[in-house]
Amino acid sequence: MSQNKFSGVDKVNEMLPVSKLTVLGLQHVLAMYAGAVAVPLIIGGAVGLTPEQLSFLVAADLFTCGIATLLQAIGIGPYVGIKLPAILGCTFAAVGPLIIIGKNLGMETAYGSIMVAAIIVVLVAPLYGKILRFFPTVVTGTVVTMIGLSLVNVGIQSAGGGSGAKDFGSMPNLLLAAFVMIIVLISNKFLKGFFQAISVLNGIVLGTIVAAFMGKVDFSIVANAKWISIVHPFNFGLPKFDLGSIIMMTFVMLTVMIESTGTFIGISNVCEKKLTEKDIVRGLRAEGIATLLGGIFNSFPYTTFNQNLGLLALSKVKSRYVVIASGTILVALGLIPKFAALATIIPQPVIGGATTIMFAMVAVAGIQMLSSVDFNKSTNMMVVACSIGLGLGITAVPDLLSQTPTIFKSIFSSGIVTTSVAAVVLNAFLNYDNKDANSDIEVSQSDSEDILV
Repeated sequence: MSQNKFSGVDKVNEMLPVSKLTVLGLQHVLAMYAGAVAVPLIIGGAVGLTPEQLSFLVAADLFTCGIATLLQAIGIGPYVGIKLPAILGCTFAAVGPLIIIGKNLGMETAYGSIMVAAIIVVLVAPLYGKILRFFPTVVTGTVVTMIGLSLVNVGIQSAGGGSGAKDFGSMPNLLLAAFVMIIVLISNKFLKGFFQAISVLNGIVLGTIVAAFMGKVDFSIVANAKWISIVHPFNFGLPKFDLGSIIMMTFVMLTVMIESTGTFIGISNVCEKKLTEKDIVRGLRAEGIATLLGGIFNSFPYTTFNQNLGLLALSKVKSRYVVIASGTILVALGLIPKFAALATIIPQPVIGGATTIMFAMVAVAGIQMLSSVDFNKSTNMMVVACSIGLGLGITAVPDLLSQTPTIFKSIFSSGIVTTSVAAVVLNAFLNYDNKDANSDIEVSQSDSEDILV
């Protein structure tokens, strides 16, 4: 990487006035808010949690999002945190597996698997650079595509009214979901800048207002919620541990590590800040600790959010103190249950209309990654085809594994995990003698810590 690209003034450590930090920090919170609260709402709704439990889940999520963001942006000495303007939020990659675990074994087992997988991330982060060659674009693009494809059915189910709803698939539900999708599309097409960046949030807010006039919103949850409350650990009970669930979540976290690496590189390019292998390790270690806190405080696995990378490029404000302000705001919001309860009154069709687009966009991001893959090589085509075919097959026909051993079923009942394992193994086997196919991120020979991007 040319030194000239990074020869400008260090904007990452620029301290802005408090008033600007607050406004810009709030903008980042608004840009990521819809994605942040979607994960607990989807998982909580799918496993049958009560509105009160959902409210607590959202509050815990916002609180831990804030702690995770502060960990990443401030760091802990030379060991934890990438110290760039990175916002952390719950990863969509964990949605499918956690719904499976939560439904079959309970939330205590889900949190136990999150905690163990998080510890594994912290421990293997220093070794990550040595195995990075096993995750070229043909693998990561395939996995990201599958994450989006496997979650679309979750969004569509919510659009119909949610699992088990008596009015599932009714015209009011479908029209409400369609209205939200139209608002998102119009916002993305005709609005500019910040208001375009929050197009999903626009759809959710306006959709909820319309739903209130349709009698689909119950405000009693907000009225009964406390103004101030401390998020406490293990609200669903002490964690339980299941080997199959732990292995499944470990594969999910490995997928998240690959996804986050790409985001780290994107942020470093926007900030014109040289990125080293040690930086990536510190960033992943921060995500592992944040995920461990998520397991303790009843939240979920964390990743660095791509949507805030887009906002960085758009705003051209690169100071990490802006996202430190964002993290502080998120912690404060997590301590106000009444605010968190607002997210729980959003009807399922509204959530479905927004998340169907969000999940499909994840799949499109994967397809964009795959566009750089050389498909003239039949081996690459086979890696993608077989991996996605197996993942979609498991997602569409979950009973396929009903006669297999319990631990096998526990691990591979997620289409995302199945695709991830298949892509890594097939790429290693089919492209083992192809150096280019197994090397997307290189380390400079002159400076072993410089990442070339």
